[in-house]
Amino acid sequence: MLDVRRLVMLLEVARTGSFAAAAESMSFTPSAVSQQMCALERATKVVLFSRGARGVTLTAAGRSLHLHAEAVTRRLAEAEAELEVIGGVSDARLRFGSFTSATGAFAAEAYRIFRDRYPEAEVCFSDGEPYENLALLSENRLELAVIFELDDWPSTMDYRGINTCRETEFECVPLFDDPYLLVLPADHPLAVEETVALAQLTGERVLASTPWERTLRRICAEADVEPALDLSCQGTGFEALQALVSIGHGVSFMPALSLGWLREGLVARPVERAPMRHVKIAVRTAACRSSASQAMLEILTRLTEGLGLNPAVEGQDPDLEPALAS
Repeated sequence: MLDVRRLVMLLEVARTGSFAAAAESMSFTPSAVSQQMCALERATKVVLFSRGARGVTLTAAGRSLHLHAEAVTRRLAEAEAELEVIGGVSDARLRFGSFTSATGAFAAEAYRIFRDRYPEAEVCFSDGEPYENLALLSENRLELAVIFELDDWPSTMDYRGINTCRETEFECVPLFDDPYLLVLPADHPLAVEETVALAQLTGERVLASTPWERTLRRICAEADVEPALDLSCQGTGFEALQALVSIGHGVSFMPALSLGWLREGLVARPVERAPMRHVKIAVRTAACRSSASQAMLEILTRLTEGLGLNPAVEGQDPDLEPALAS
C-alpha cells in the first residue's frame, strides 16, 4: 500500500517545484523530503521526478500518481469532515477564515455575533490570504472561509503564481463585489474628479502589485491606455502602498474594503472599469455542512447585505437565528 504521508509530500513537491521548497513549507529538511520521495519511487517501481538544476518536475508516471494523490487526500478530508458532522463534533466547533480587509470590515463582527449567540461553541479563526485559507479548507482544517477572487487571478493561486489547491474542491456563496479605487495625494490634479476615466491615467506612474496588476493591464490594453506601471515595489499590505503614495512616488489602486482608514493627505476616487474583487464564502464541495458553519454563513451573509451587490440566499432566516444542533 502507498503511504498517504508520502503522497501528501508528492503533492507539495509538485506544487512548489523543488524538494527544498517543499521541505520549507512542510517543516522538514530537504534531505528528509528527498529520502521520502526516493522511497516512494522504490515502492511504485517507477521514476516520478525529473531532477534538474532548477528543481524537479513530474514525469508521466509522476503526473499519473499526482492525480490519484489529489483524489485520495480530497476523499480523506471529506471523510474526516463527514464523520465529524455525524459525530456532532463540528456542531460544537467552528473553524473559519477570512482575509485581513474583510476581517476589519465585517468578519470580526461576525465572530463576535457567533460567540455571543453560541458561547459554548469552540471557535477558531484564521486570518490570511484567500489561497492560504483555501488550502486549510481543502485539508479540513477550516469549515468555511471568506475569500476574494479577481477575473484574472484565481483565489487558489498564491502570489508566486502557484496553485495551492484545485478550484473544483470548493463551492462559493457570492457576497458582494469590492471595487478597487485610485488612491492619490489630495493635491494631485485627478483628486478633483468624482470618477477618474481610464484615459486620464495615461502617463501616470501607477504602483502596481500582484494579484490585481494582471486585471489592470488587461483593462488598460482594452481601452488603449498606457499608464506607466511601476512593479518595483511589491507587497500585499495596503498600508505600504499608502505610504509610498504619500511620499509622492506615484498613485495606486486599493480595494474599497481596505480603505477603512486613509492616510492624511490622501484621497480615493472611483475609476471607470477598475479591477474588482469578488468577495465570497467558500465551503468544500459536497461536504456535510454542520449547523455551526451554516450559522456563520448566515451571519456573514446578513452582515454584508449593504455592501455592493449581495444576491439573496435561498432559505435564509430573516431573523438571523439559526439553531445549532443539540
